[in-house]
Amino acid sequence: MFLSIGVVILDDIVLPDGQTQMGVLGGGATHAAMGMRLWEDQVGLLVILGESFPLDLKAQLAQTFVPAGLLSRPYPTLRAWQLFEMDGTRHEIFRVDPQWVRRSVPLPQDWPSEFRKVEGVHLHCAPEDVPRWASFLRSQGEVILLWEPWDSFCVPQNREQFAEYLTWVDIVSPNLGEARALTGQREPQEVMMALLTMGAKVVALRMGEQGSLVGQLGGEVLAIPAIAPGHIVDVTGAGNAYCGGFVVGWVRFHDLYRAGLMGAISASMALEQFGAVYDWRSARPRAHKLIEQFLISS
Repeated sequence: MFLSIGVVILDDIVLPDGQTQMGVLGGGATHAAMGMRLWEDQVGLLVILGESFPLDLKAQLAQTFVPAGLLSRPYPTLRAWQLFEMDGTRHEIFRVDPQWVRRSVPLPQDWPSEFRKVEGVHLHCAPEDVPRWASFLRSQGEVILLWEPWDSFCVPQNREQFAEYLTWVDIVSPNLGEARALTGQREPQEVMMALLTMGAKVVALRMGEQGSLVGQLGGEVLAIPAIAPGHIVDVTGAGNAYCGGFVVGWVRFHDLYRAGLMGAISASMALEQFGAVYDWRSARPRAHKLIEQFLISS
């Protein structure tokens, strides 16, 4: 079983041409779980749903993921504007007090008894909760933990704390902008080396249209190409989906190149529709065909 821990957000998307898509399923945990679901049948989503969360969307989540992780609390439903500029820049503006984002991330005491034999986890939580979650998850058995850090934490003054949290996780996956801000380096290779020097065991550095760099402490660094989707509809959540695909690939094959490709394919599929959840049954054969093509040609 694979699991994503974080938040579900209802996205109100405004595109540069004025088109809108309101109230679609989003949030880093949801997109990451879908990146896992592309490859795996048993995927959990551990999130807190607000009191006004739409019942039809909750049903959709319950049909796609192990439903035990869909927790209900008398909290406001997380909702945010996703405003896109012509150059692809995205501005996220929460429509509820941001304090509720922090409060809506589950803690270890929220762990459902139905979750057993978890092999890989995507963790998208407040930085100070990383050690708490890592300690709890290790107590449940052998698990690979990928940490996707919050953007606001990736600043130079947090380097020492960041390095400390790296000791708790197996994989870290920032995007290039976050990693540049954190390390003070500009070139992707230098950013990668800085993260590995800080103590990261495995790094999946996400670079959007430039693909990704994946590297291992004391080992190789590989460039993974971005994989073009059939058509781009919405770029929201593609990086989160990459994280989900990568952790499945690393757990299953322990191979940087294959894990990077699986992350890239998960990201590609996420670009093809509005919202995090899509028909994984029709997408999975395409995903396997894509990865075989890349492996044969490499």
